[in-house]
Amino acid sequence: MRQKRQLAEDVWYEVRTAINISEPLFPMWWTAALFCRVLIETKGLFRFEMRGLKIEGCTLSFYIKPDDGFKLPKIMRWMMNPVH
Repeated sequence: MRQKRQLAEDVWYEVRTAINISEPLFPMWWTAALFCRVLIETKGLFRFEMRGLKIEGCTLSFYIKPDDGFKLPKIMRWMMNPVH
């Protein structure tokens, strides 16, 4: 079981996640467009900065700094499951 993350304000968090279960997803134009739409919607709901977005094969990584560091779990839940 993973330890509970200690959250704080004014901190950059590194996020790494596998996407689409080891299949190269982002070479398809529509998946990149969908991802951009999700980022835009998320940015409209939450205040945060994002840097260093990198897509390598089936891995997505970036750094994120929420305006209120304690909202990181809400932001990540929204980004990973934007259909509500």
